[in-house]
Amino acid sequence: MDIKEFVEILNNKSKVQIEVQQHSHKRVYIRINRENLKHIAQIIFRDLGAKFSISTGIHIREGFEVLYHFTFDKDKFICTLRTLAPHDDPVLDSLATVIPGTLWIEREIHDILGVQFTGHPAMKRLVKSEFLEENEFPFRKDFNIKKFKEKHGLLPNSQPQKELQK
Repeated sequence: MDIKEFVEILNNKSKVQIEVQQHSHKRVYIRINRENLKHIAQIIFRDLGAKFSISTGIHIREGFEVLYHFTFDKDKFICTLRTLAPHDDPVLDSLATVIPGTLWIEREIHDILGVQFTGHPAMKRLVKSEFLEENEFPFRKDFNIKKFKEKHGLLPNSQPQKELQK
């Protein structure tokens, strides 16, 4: 199967709107609405036999984009499934029940960006420092690293705010 055949099969099986951007003969990006994430991921992973590689998240102007990367080893191409969680509702369906390999990476994306994964079976801290409050997410563009460092005495010649209050 090549990318063209893959997209045709995905369109036929999914019956939902997808935006396709073929980067090369080895790389395709599929952008979908967040409501279709679980459905499309299930088709790619279970029905079409792709391997889940990793997921990444990034804070962009429109919200939080989460990318799920799949490989088709036999066919020698990579598919990246892209979806967006808006700033005012940073929530996506968890893929953990469909793809067990997403358990930890969804926890990490939650820790660093604050995206909530509905239906995740164990959404607890994974990589977030104990210095960070529950509502502080270090990979968000609005995270004030200078204020954080001042608060915890991490700047040169600074003391944590708690010590200054004594």
